[in-house]
Amino acid sequence: MQPSLIQALGIIDCAVFKLRSGSVFEVVQSTPSWVSKLVPSINNGDNVDLAEVSLFLTDFLIDAHEFWKLHSSGQVHSGIWTEALQDDDNLHLEAIAASAGPDQYLVINNVNDAYVRQQETLQVARELLISNDRVIEKHDYMHERLRSVLMQQHLGAEGSLPIREAIQYASIGVVITDIEFHISESNPSSYKIFEMEVGLSDQSPIDVILNLLNKQFPEKDRIFETQSGWTGELYWHLPPNYHKWIQLGIHPVKDENGNLCNWIFTTSDVTRVKYLLQTNEDLSLHDALTKLPNRQYFWQTLDQTIASQTPFYVIYLDISNFKNINELYGHLTGDQLLTQVAQRLRNLVPERDFIARIGADEFAIVHFAKDNVSKPDFKTYLDDTIKLTQELSAASNEPYYTNKDRRCELPLKIGVSTYPSDAGTVEELMKYADLALHHAKQTGTDPIQFYSLDLKIASERRLMLEEALRHAIEKEQFELYVQPIYDLRTNTIVKAEALLRWHISDDEMISPDIFIPIAEQSGQIVAIGRWVISSVCELLAQMSKQNLSVPLSLNLSPRQISDRHLFDFINNAVIKNKVSPDLLELEITEGVLVDNHEKVRKLLQELREMGVTVAIDDFGTGYSSLSYLKYLPIDSLKIDQSFVFDLGYNSDDQAIVLAVIAMAKSLKLGVVAEGIETQQQKDFLEQHDCIIGQGFLLSRPLTIYNFIKLVEQNYREIRG
Repeated sequence: MQPSLIQALGIIDCAVFKLRSGSVFEVVQSTPSWVSKLVPSINNGDNVDLAEVSLFLTDFLIDAHEFWKLHSSGQVHSGIWTEALQDDDNLHLEAIAASAGPDQYLVINNVNDAYVRQQETLQVARELLISNDRVIEKHDYMHERLRSVLMQQHLGAEGSLPIREAIQYASIGVVITDIEFHISESNPSSYKIFEMEVGLSDQSPIDVILNLLNKQFPEKDRIFETQSGWTGELYWHLPPNYHKWIQLGIHPVKDENGNLCNWIFTTSDVTRVKYLLQTNEDLSLHDALTKLPNRQYFWQTLDQTIASQTPFYVIYLDISNFKNINELYGHLTGDQLLTQVAQRLRNLVPERDFIARIGADEFAIVHFAKDNVSKPDFKTYLDDTIKLTQELSAASNEPYYTNKDRRCELPLKIGVSTYPSDAGTVEELMKYADLALHHAKQTGTDPIQFYSLDLKIASERRLMLEEALRHAIEKEQFELYVQPIYDLRTNTIVKAEALLRWHISDDEMISPDIFIPIAEQSGQIVAIGRWVISSVCELLAQMSKQNLSVPLSLNLSPRQISDRHLFDFINNAVIKNKVSPDLLELEITEGVLVDNHEKVRKLLQELREMGVTVAIDDFGTGYSSLSYLKYLPIDSLKIDQSFVFDLGYNSDDQAIVLAVIAMAKSLKLGVVAEGIETQQQKDFLEQHDCIIGQGFLLSRPLTIYNFIKLVEQNYREIRG
């Protein structure tokens, strides 16, 4: 047994001790802060006499030693007890005596949350629903920890044992599968929840889970096709005696290249919560946090409305990046913000409509025509629906504030389907609204999307491209193009930018504007970015052998910046190809600087020490403070082409460009103008001391062969 894995995976908040003799134990894991309150001044590796720590533990150790004498595997629990501390604080703890081969362990688990939930259960059912939200959080945390471990080790003979041991003692059911849903690992709890015995059942837990999803969750296809995560509840019934409500979590595990390698399924029995809620009909149909109708009530309403054959729209809403709010401020603040979102939505939705909270950060509306007429005017009804979704979107763009007056942005993405035009069943309506919502999330331009056949075709096309993109490197479909950057006064090539092209087939090339966002969202950008870095370094080495010295720049995406191995990869590529680091320039956007400030600062400092230069790409399009220019190691700014495009006659763009040039000069930074397409633009830039630029007027992006020929020609012209 490797107890530290239990802590690392977040399965329980625990301290782990290994038996030495009698009541003396070696401290194996004592990370949680509460341990120092129980046993002051201990460190991992210390020996401690637990009989001196707690009278309750002294009694339990008698039972534990009896258990260890009789059993070489398994565990025995102490039950919950309370330790009163000197600062009037209380710890609610549970001890577990466990055997693993020849070794005996004592795990002391901080069960404060379970203790609080237990007390609340005795009071009101409403508190049980809130505790159910904590179960979801526990599932999410488990997913993240397991994914981290799986990313670092394969589930083969070497890697499977530690994972198996870690999940074996979890009360949550855990099933880890390959991409075809064949079980790689599972724990006893995953069988117990479905009243199965390991090795003795005709079905496996994953068989039951997939069967329940097929019958109860029509949106599941999108989850698996897009390799997304999901949490929700399913109802399981095994005649004649068993029926349970199951909290299910689904999470994909991808390797560093963005390829799916595993699925993690976690399960918990929340039947008791449901049972107590059903004693109060209002609570059973409403969300305890927001007081809105819940998913169950929403589906009932959809069923009833379809039965009455009344036309309606389903408006599906998702809060963008809400998970980040929970991670940044905590779940309590997240709950407070959710109530604000719900109230803002409630204020906008007409009284005739039905609004519900159907997921952790998802809401849905059944939108009826005015006066609930059976045959509303199509255009009027559509215009009314568009207006409502626009109002909802606009309202969500207004800032929210925490109790500590911290500003938060919680914009909505919205997908819409309609009955009976799009579908005639609840399952299809929700599936199509979900598809529209997913499209709204992916496009990044319009936060509101209505389901249509074209949208379905576009979605299928995107999935096809995402799958093809996974094999583009091995099929050698990528090609590096290079666009020269000139000194505008002398027409000399001073450096160049590397650009990526994707030949998906002999007669079709996919635009970077299409495939780069797909690569970024699917995680494949890291592998593609590494291919570009290697190719650029190889090109620099090739040019060096031809006595051509032209610095090359390449773009780094937000996902690449998050790759903790990025610097090492760049450094190794430079060393492998024997390239001078000052010939390599990396371009990042303002948004990356803001979103990953500390990580970017450290990376840029390492690159500066290495000799690599850094440019801010698309400068002026971000919404950040410019203070970063003072203290981050940045070498140059690239004026975005949107400001250059109307430079000849737009006074606002002229003012912006002049301000950037002046600021760069005062900060001793280089400045490059992008998108120069006319002589008028070039003349304006030259006249105002912006002497470095790129654009179609000067040269289009070229193949490597043509670029090298152009550089050789440029060298000859310079030498006369």
